[in-house]
Amino acid sequence: MFTKSTAVNVQSLDKRDLLLSLMAVASSATDVIAFLKLQKVFTSAMTGNTALLGIALGSGDFFAAFNSLVAVIGYLIGVALAALIKLEKKMHELILILVLEALFLLINLLIVHFINYPTSGSLLYLMIMISAIAMGIQSIAARKVSIEGISTVVFTSTLTSIVVALMQSRHRMHRQESLFSAKRQVIIFSIYALGALLTGMLIQFNVGLFSYIPFLSIFLGIGYILYYQKQST
Repeated sequence: MFTKSTAVNVQSLDKRDLLLSLMAVASSATDVIAFLKLQKVFTSAMTGNTALLGIALGSGDFFAAFNSLVAVIGYLIGVALAALIKLEKKMHELILILVLEALFLLINLLIVHFINYPTSGSLLYLMIMISAIAMGIQSIAARKVSIEGISTVVFTSTLTSIVVALMQSRHRMHRQESLFSAKRQVIIFSIYALGALLTGMLIQFNVGLFSYIPFLSIFLGIGYILYYQKQST
């Protein structure tokens, strides 16, 4: 099961890691796109976004402050929407949450396809809101996958968990468990970083494919779950 609670002593990567990797690519691409194309906001990294909000307010740039505020509100809405989804089968619950995320990502993709990225106005706020809602939804999806210490939208806590796991590995009793936990988290963090690098490069060289990365990553994640579910029945 994708939603089975993690047993850290099972020291091998499994199907959940691929799903989390795809989600990490989606969130990294979304953050890079939002920052470079939606007037320098983050729509998944709320810690950084809150800092940008404070900086904007402190400098009197209320336009930038409103963009960041819209992102924070959107993220909270996304979390609330996903948290409302409760189904008897946890696998179906996870699929529905990811489908909801994919729908929001698709809306933004269609806006870009038919209109392009706005630089101001209500359409800009709408795209920021939609992007943040999708990332809020993803934060709940990552919890449903249930790998302790791993998130696909908040990596400050992941870095903390990596260092804690490495320090715990000094104790012989927990050495293997802690080293594997650190390895798993480093992999997801590295994939997030690579996703950000790839998206940034595509934007730099004006390769329009970057707009598709968030939606396609989640779409592939949904397809992977459905494939695994079919193979298991």
